[in-house]
Amino acid sequence: MDLQRINVKFYLRDGEAISPEEAFRIFNSWIPTTADEILVDVADYSHIAEAQQALLVGHDANYCLDTTDGRKGLMYSRKRPVDGSIAERLRDAFATTLKTCARLERDAGGDGIRFRGEEALLIVNDRLNAPNDEETLAAIEPELDTVLRELFGGAETVVERNGDAKQLFSLQLRARREFDIDTLIENLS
Repeated sequence: MDLQRINVKFYLRDGEAISPEEAFRIFNSWIPTTADEILVDVADYSHIAEAQQALLVGHDANYCLDTTDGRKGLMYSRKRPVDGSIAERLRDAFATTLKTCARLERDAGGDGIRFRGEEALLIVNDRLNAPNDEETLAAIEPELDTVLRELFGGAETVVERNGDAKQLFSLQLRARREFDIDTLIENLS
C-alpha cells in the first residue's frame, strides 16, 4: 500500500481554546520564520461552523485549527509524497504534528493552551489507495501498532475505525493514560 496523504489531529484539552483569529495571527507569523519548510499563505474560514477555522498553507503540507468533527484541535495534512515505509511515514506525520502543537502552545503565550497528547485522529486522505474498509486497516495496522507503542511509550491504546464507507479512512487513537505533547515528542526522538 502506498500510504501518502496522511493527516493527524491532536485535540485541545477540555475547556482550552484559541480563537481562529489568534491562530490566524500565529500562523501568519510562521510564514517568514520557518526555515525547514515552505509556508505560503493563511486563510480564515472561521465563518464556517465545524470546519478548518484557520488554515496555514504550505508547499508540502497544510496545518489548520480544525473543528470538522466538532472538537477543536490542530490538524496536519501531508500533501506531497515522502519516502520510507508506512511506519516511517506515520512516525514523520505524528512527529511533525506534535512539533507544530508544541510551537502553537508556545506561541499562544498568555492564552496557555495545551493539547491532549493521549488522543489523536489519523486520516488517510486517499480513497483510491486507502478505502475506508477492513483491508486498509489490516494493511497498516502492524506498522501503526509499532508507531503507537513508540509514541505512547508502551501504554495500552485503543484504535477505533470510522466504519462509514462514505468517509475517508480514519482512526480515533486513544492511550489509556494522559500524555503531554513534550513527552510524545521525546518518545519519538
